[in-house]
Amino acid sequence: MRTLAVRAASAVAAVVLAVVFLWPSGQSDPEPIAHGRDSCARCRMIISQPGFGGELRDRKGALTKYDDLGCMLDAMLAERGEMPAAWVEDHRDGTLVPLLTASLVRTAAGSTPMGHGIVAFADAAAAGSFVAEHGGEAVALEEVVRSRERLALRTSQDEAGREP
Repeated sequence: MRTLAVRAASAVAAVVLAVVFLWPSGQSDPEPIAHGRDSCARCRMIISQPGFGGELRDRKGALTKYDDLGCMLDAMLAERGEMPAAWVEDHRDGTLVPLLTASLVRTAAGSTPMGHGIVAFADAAAAGSFVAEHGGEAVALEEVVRSRERLALRTSQDEAGREP
């Protein structure tokens, strides 16, 4: 009888420990992207270049990571639901900043991992410096979402390759 009580107590303790350690944390912060190991939830490519990616956390708390901001925006639009949290990597140093406070820059198509041509910065001054040095244009998130067909800037090479 005593052995049965010890086993029952051990089973209860194991269940309690499992619940405590395995229960979803309800975390709402971003997680660092493991460049070279994490893969994009949209295109499945390995996220290898810092400064281009982003993360989404859905209503259930699931976190997804993306190698290019265009992939993340495509995922957001496909979801058509509330995304309680979204972060983008600052193009300068790869730190994650909230999407809604980031300054976005539209660049040439070939300048991002998947060719979407959108990079983000933690502040407007850094975005302006990038535009002055590398070209491109500052763009609001609303414009990017509305104009999905023209994420990246057209370059002279793009125009030269077009047929009249």
